[in-house]
Amino acid sequence: MPIMKNWDSDLGSEGERKKTLKAAKPDTRDRKSCASYGSDCLVSVRTPEGASGPCSAYEGASAPPFELLGNSSREENKIMNGGKSGHAEQLPQEENEEFGPHQRDLNTLYVSEQDVKEALLQHVSSKHFYRSSPAKHMKVQNIIPLNTYRYHLETFTEHRQTHQASELYDGGFIDSYDVAPPPAPWDIVVDPPPLFTDCEMHIPIPHTYSVENCPDCKGRGSIICPSCRGAGKKTCSSCNGSGTTWEDGFQICTFCGGSGKVSCFKCRSSGKLKCHRCNGSGVLLFHTELTIIWKNNISEHVVDKNSGFPIYRLQEVTGKEIFSDENSLVYPIINFPEPSISEGSRACIEQHRIQFASESCILIQKQAIEVVPVSKVEYEWKGKLHSFYVYGNEKKVYAEDYPGKFCSVM
Repeated sequence: MPIMKNWDSDLGSEGERKKTLKAAKPDTRDRKSCASYGSDCLVSVRTPEGASGPCSAYEGASAPPFELLGNSSREENKIMNGGKSGHAEQLPQEENEEFGPHQRDLNTLYVSEQDVKEALLQHVSSKHFYRSSPAKHMKVQNIIPLNTYRYHLETFTEHRQTHQASELYDGGFIDSYDVAPPPAPWDIVVDPPPLFTDCEMHIPIPHTYSVENCPDCKGRGSIICPSCRGAGKKTCSSCNGSGTTWEDGFQICTFCGGSGKVSCFKCRSSGKLKCHRCNGSGVLLFHTELTIIWKNNISEHVVDKNSGFPIYRLQEVTGKEIFSDENSLVYPIINFPEPSISEGSRACIEQHRIQFASESCILIQKQAIEVVPVSKVEYEWKGKLHSFYVYGNEKKVYAEDYPGKFCSVM
């Protein structure tokens, strides 16, 4: 385990403040995340004393040192075989970047007065019962930047499980255990899908085939007719089994001839039906089938500044990515300028380790930090002060107290 350094040991020093992480393009993927919005939702992470095995991969882990920061190439992130996880490799020191101003001051992300007016007009035009006058003629008094951080973790896992499968047997060669010992599930080599993409694959395991009796018919090739329960006859529905009907007095039932029973049409009075599973042969060809499930597991944590803006709405938008790290196992962030991001990073990584490392193979992880633009706009309309929020790169609007609402007349 390499010795880790803090995110920035002295943010107060202007020289140190110029160190940075590599900037990346905004992530426009659909966020179907297990999101943690606000510090109150964080999991308290504790590593059990004396823990071994997968726990050791994260013991004492901290923010990547500046030598590890930057996007590692996929060639360096080799996928592990046999369900065993690897450790992050160090990257060359030359890949470090300068610490830009936009990463030390959130308030540098802002919107102009023209931006907020256009955003509100577009929002109002999408509502059926909103008047556009306040949006067109409002007087903007103040634009307060409330930009926040969002931490995003993706863990790409592979899970393998086996089950018995069957098919019709029409004779011929049987690839059984007598031919060769079957391979273990994790010994079977397959081409994985693109990274961080959900996928499922079904593969028959070689040398696991055998011919056995059909479990549905117990090798007989036929099953008891469920309609007559094997009797071959059913109760006459015309006389309800009495053998007589009432038509100007009691008469013998013409449908059953007075017996109260009629032939079962489903099995043609045989009481049996051909077994559909084995097609009447009584045997099936069984084999062990391997199911491989690749899944991209996502967790997020967003800093809630308790500004009155509903933080869950940030799930709908993207931000400006200021840090991205991809490796076989990523390290938790420490001493980030916003402490909640450090806590959220460690909680998300530990949660994924506990949740996936025991039954699945963690192939690769990716974490990122975004600055999500949020601005509170205070404006005047007809002598009264109102406010709304503009958020995300998409400049969406949240305007709960918009004065131009009116009710529809029924």
